[in-house]
Amino acid sequence: MVAPLRVEYLANPKYGVRIHGDLLTAGTIALFTGVIPNIARLILNPIWGWLFDRMNFFVLRITLNIGFVMGIISFFATGSLAGLVLGAVFFGISNAGADVAWSLWVTKFAPPDRVADYMSVHTFFTGVRGLAAPLAAFYLVSRFPLSAIGWLSVGLIVIASSFLIPEIKFGKIGRRHAAALVEEISD
Repeated sequence: MVAPLRVEYLANPKYGVRIHGDLLTAGTIALFTGVIPNIARLILNPIWGWLFDRMNFFVLRITLNIGFVMGIISFFATGSLAGLVLGAVFFGISNAGADVAWSLWVTKFAPPDRVADYMSVHTFFTGVRGLAAPLAAFYLVSRFPLSAIGWLSVGLIVIASSFLIPEIKFGKIGRRHAAALVEEISD
């Protein structure tokens, strides 16, 4: 929900984001919302893949959520150049891990013969969320301060993470290695 608000925050003069007294240019906004996060994402993606194979999934997900929280706070709450850069970096790092976790989580939990079924349902609901979240974000930002939406997002992430804590198991289920999904085709 907060991702599209990053551009709104930087581009809309009513939020007063300035560097050296000047409003941000389109290039600077692209740097903070696209270039920096995607460089961090590119560099850290293989590390998250390595961690995915070695960490308890729920610990990994909570770690990613902490990164998103730190990114939101530093991006929206500081108003400084360093905060914007740090927020962009945390956003990219967390998105790299989320890419891996989003793509592969079913291999840890779904029965091998149901991986495709679980993933199709997950993909559908991710698409629904991807459509609804920006609409909700811009509706909320028209009624509440953007900083309040940022803090609301932080609160929701913390609540979601707290639901995962009881699920952490330091046994095999959290670190289960997945079997490759292979489909045989006969002529």
